[in-house]
Amino acid sequence: MSKSIPYMSVLTAAILGAMPLTSMAASDLTLEEILVTAEKRESSLQDTPISMLAFSSERLARFGISDLGDVAGLAPNVTITPFPNSRSSLVVFMRGVGNNDSQSTQDPAVGIYLDGVYVARSIGLTSDVADLERIEVLRGPQGTLYGRNTTGGAINLITAKPAEDFAISQQFSVGNRDYWRSLSKIESGRVGQFTGKLSYLESGHDGWVENTGAGKNFGEEEKQAGRAVLRWDASERLVIDYAYDFSNIDGPQHFYQTTSSTGNAIPASEQRSDSGSWNGGVEPSNTELSGHSLIASFDTPWGQLKSITAYRELAEDIVQDYGGGLPGFKIRVGIEQDQVSQEFQFVGDAGESWRYVAGLYYFKEHGVEKETDTVPIPAPAPVPPNPLVPPSFVTITLEDRQIYSSSEAYAAYGQVTWSPAQLNHDLDITLGGRYTVDKRAARKDSAVYFTNGEQSDSDEWSNFNPSLTADYSWNDNINTFAKVVTAYKSGGYNVRSTEDGFTPPFDEEHMVSYELGLKSNWLNNRISVNAALFHADYQDMQLQQITNNATIFLTDVFNVGEAQIDGFELDVMAVLLPGLTMQLSYGYTDADFVEYIDQRSGSATEGENVADQAEMPYAPEHNYTVGFEYQRGLGAGPIMLTASVDYQWTDERYGTAFNDDMSGFFLDDYGLLNTRVALSDIALGSAKLSLALWGRNLADEEYKVHSISLGAYQAAYFGEPKSYGMDLTLSF
Repeated sequence: MSKSIPYMSVLTAAILGAMPLTSMAASDLTLEEILVTAEKRESSLQDTPISMLAFSSERLARFGISDLGDVAGLAPNVTITPFPNSRSSLVVFMRGVGNNDSQSTQDPAVGIYLDGVYVARSIGLTSDVADLERIEVLRGPQGTLYGRNTTGGAINLITAKPAEDFAISQQFSVGNRDYWRSLSKIESGRVGQFTGKLSYLESGHDGWVENTGAGKNFGEEEKQAGRAVLRWDASERLVIDYAYDFSNIDGPQHFYQTTSSTGNAIPASEQRSDSGSWNGGVEPSNTELSGHSLIASFDTPWGQLKSITAYRELAEDIVQDYGGGLPGFKIRVGIEQDQVSQEFQFVGDAGESWRYVAGLYYFKEHGVEKETDTVPIPAPAPVPPNPLVPPSFVTITLEDRQIYSSSEAYAAYGQVTWSPAQLNHDLDITLGGRYTVDKRAARKDSAVYFTNGEQSDSDEWSNFNPSLTADYSWNDNINTFAKVVTAYKSGGYNVRSTEDGFTPPFDEEHMVSYELGLKSNWLNNRISVNAALFHADYQDMQLQQITNNATIFLTDVFNVGEAQIDGFELDVMAVLLPGLTMQLSYGYTDADFVEYIDQRSGSATEGENVADQAEMPYAPEHNYTVGFEYQRGLGAGPIMLTASVDYQWTDERYGTAFNDDMSGFFLDDYGLLNTRVALSDIALGSAKLSLALWGRNLADEEYKVHSISLGAYQAAYFGEPKSYGMDLTLSF
């Protein structure tokens, strides 16, 4: 396979060189309009007063995006990394705000939505979505329209709707490390009042760290995902959409290698290892998700009334060893969760001067989590000791936990926009508000660390989140906006706590953001320049504190204090030449603690403000992505050539806020180079063929995805090395 890709690239280049290029129309010098639904109604990206990025189906294909994890590095001021003990879970931060835990009793700070349905848990976010149409990344607090747990922002995953015409397509991909992927789609076309669609995706690849012990290679996985959609146009005013989706991930977790140790007593390397083993052999992990949604849209004389009903469930069994081949810290976690939600939306207009959105929301979930932790302890030293021989370890089971949790939320929200006729409707003033009630209960059984074996508690929180936005259109091409927005994240319980840290629960956290923005088009829509300048006050921050690096599974969550976050975002799209488009996105974040009260019992700085010793986690100061895409027709037929190259860079960052050995959680800066060349719309009788060659991380950058301190030594796992492959798609 490693030789076939270069040969195919040379062959493709020879074919392209022999084919005449067609002339380009004037429209090839203008940018296409991008439509989004960030404000619960369809509008142009350039008219939406939110700092956001939208990835169309074409861009999803260009970047090889099939799940949320693939977006990592493509949206500046957004960091997305796998959670340390489960590669199916994602740690998502925006503008320095997020949550680096995946407990069923702690909520994320960036809301994830699948076709308008809130996805409560970060578990399974790397699962493939069989038929994505668009991803919208909304940066900054979104408390009014999206509600609790959006202090950082929100991400909308939007799937493709059924088409009016019958169609079949089959895509098959192959690549190095035995990568393969198959995506099948069937469109029923219109049959009376109904249209439907079936999509099925299956993929697999070998790991990039060879397992020298028992079991499969590290990172090896197989994925399955499917989606069935049925649309009923019951009348001219009523449309009902039903969707069912499922996704499975099978395979062992990634390999944590030892990167450094105290006194160099344990063999370690900062270079990416190509092989390794777990003490006792590699064990598999499995993640399963599924969901149903029923969306009814009814057009009234005053606007559209929409009902969104959904049920989702997940089950995951994972095993992760952080020992880097030593008898290390190993965890076994089994999680089951289900959720039900109901939302009513009403979106409408009153003439040209008024627009409004109103809604009611209900959510409920249950979770069960079982976890077993094992840790290494030094074995008896030989007598006399030999300083040239690394110490040996034995593994003991240190804690078994069973966790039961539930949460319930109610909310009412509204947003009204006034566009006065006296100013020719060039000014929009939007006032919004949302009131939320959150209830949460948790029970934890731990025979080792809890004297009585069990603790349980429940509590309730409520919050009101207002927002105010002023948006002014200076002309058809330039809009500016100013906004004050708020959001909050619910309080809760820490089920990985010490005995004293379980109760009382940690309180809710709050965010107030002030933002100035620009949306603009230049040179007859040949260039778009969007920018945002923001300042945020982050209060009552929920952060974990590790009390002992030797038992990192025991963490207490406290409302430690305050932070200030300042930053800037710039997104530029430009048609440089006919068919040649450039995309540049840059993000700057200056996130600093103002107050960080050390609440670790018995620490030397207990009760003191240690803000000068703490770092905002997952808040790189600079990150950017730049890409070029060239598109051209070939010959007299409809064949289209598309070639792209993209580079993404992320600054250094920390994975945790405060620890006695900060270096164990440090992640260095890195950059990734990707490219893709495709030929599409090749006629084969009544069918069309598309062929694409792609490469990712072409410079074979070695970069850490996650790093962790284990007291005597540090361990990390590295990102995927250079990969390349081919996509072949046949459509009827």
